[in-house]
Amino acid sequence: MRNFDWTEDENRCFGCGVNPWGLKLDFEVRGEEVYAETELDENYQGFKGTAHGGIIATLLDEASAWAIASNTGYLAPSYSLECRFLQPVPLEEKIEVSGRVEGVRHRIVTSSSQVRDESGDLLAEAKVKAKVLEESVKVSVD
Repeated sequence: MRNFDWTEDENRCFGCGVNPWGLKLDFEVRGEEVYAETELDENYQGFKGTAHGGIIATLLDEASAWAIASNTGYLAPSYSLECRFLQPVPLEEKIEVSGRVEGVRHRIVTSSSQVRDESGDLLAEAKVKAKVLEESVKVSVD
């Protein structure tokens, strides 16, 4: 789903870009939501055996960003990210990250995102507010 107006070398995004230390998330659209699966390794550890809270916040923020891009066709940087960490996010196990747009008003987009384990249990969630940028950063989403 990564179709930007710049080269892969220019996309160093920690969440979705060509970045050796990044998460390399690749979202797909399913209805009104976007989804990505990933498995975090020990490099993203916080407490023993679990993902660092900052990494979880990044997953949630990235899912919201892709939901917004999918819905509006534009990039929209977050200016508010409210996370709830409900259960530890395990390392070395598949998790799913999802996001959806909740509303758009005057170029301000509200969205929500979630992290779930393989069983579908909710591990973390977020509410995000973002502002749609100018057309120069339009993104095509397949």
